[in-house]
Amino acid sequence: MFPWVSSLIEYRSQVKLERLWCFYEEFVVYVESEDSFEFDHNHLTSEEFGDIFESILWRVVNTASKEKAQRFKKILLNEMKHTYASDFKETFLDIVSRINEDQILILNHFRNVNGSEPESDPDRGVIDGGAAEGESAEVSLNRERDLLGFDEAKYLFYVQDLVSKSLLYDEIVALFGGGTKPYTNLRITPFGEEFLGFIEGFPDQ
Repeated sequence: MFPWVSSLIEYRSQVKLERLWCFYEEFVVYVESEDSFEFDHNHLTSEEFGDIFESILWRVVNTASKEKAQRFKKILLNEMKHTYASDFKETFLDIVSRINEDQILILNHFRNVNGSEPESDPDRGVIDGGAAEGESAEVSLNRERDLLGFDEAKYLFYVQDLVSKSLLYDEIVALFGGGTKPYTNLRITPFGEEFLGFIEGFPDQ
């Protein structure tokens, strides 16, 4: 009765097959460029690795984004080298499917801000991401968006989405009940740091 339905299903099946095959071919090249001695061969035959391999493939065939496919390749390669011990792998893979590389850039920026461990100084207002000793950890909306190269609307859209996913939080609003402009004093959450560790691979895992 509706021949276009079967045509659509056939077309979508072909699209997903092409995505899977493209991922496979690129991943083989990716793996062959690495030192095989770095791989955890026992882990590669485990049920745990099989599960995450299948989870990644499922997400690859359901995205048209080449950036996301590239990110999934890196995650899979990390898993081949060292097992990431976490109950949140599936959650993190879902997040990879739902944010873009610009947002990962923003998260990395705020992780660097956190990692600078500046001294508290209420008389200083902003830092530039490479905080010098003694500078405040507060960040200004204009400075951060300019530093990262986004216009204000895009920057706010990205960070609001990251806050909604618990990857960032608004420090001043959380502390003082909204006494300042939202999204001007953002910090990465422990969940956000863990997410970055998963997608990039902790060196000691």
